[in-house]
Amino acid sequence: MKNLTKNLLLVSLIATLGFAVPTAKEKFTKADKNGDGVLTSQEFYNDQARKMIQKTDEGRALKGASTAPQFKNVDINKDGKVTFKEYNKFHTIRQQEMMNIRNKGQNYSKNKGRGIDTFNKYDINNDGVIDKKEFRQIYKELNKNIGQNKGKGGGYNR
Repeated sequence: MKNLTKNLLLVSLIATLGFAVPTAKEKFTKADKNGDGVLTSQEFYNDQARKMIQKTDEGRALKGASTAPQFKNVDINKDGKVTFKEYNKFHTIRQQEMMNIRNKGQNYSKNKGRGIDTFNKYDINNDGVIDKKEFRQIYKELNKNIGQNKGKGGGYNR
């Protein structure tokens, strides 16, 4: 029962992350208003403003506004436009930095880092996001494990 509860909590957490967090490609596509496959500085900053307005409208805190990425840091080759390859590279590094900041100084005693380890285990392509395909794989694994525990106290008795 204890393992089932843990698995259900993990699935709900991952489901929330998997469906609520857009991928780098989805973010890039949303910011690329003219659909030409590159972001200009204007598109980049307009997208940041759009996200801030959305957070404000939803009553959410503007966390990270003062440390928001600058166009010049994302434009790796300094050609005045950001390709998806540049955006994705920056996005991946930024996600890892944010996870490190969130976990720095937190004391989990013997469980320290287990959430990140579990996340990394299921982030199959290591892009910092658990997408729908990865979530489906997690779901299959957990269902298989729950099925193997039938009759061993690992499921609900109905």
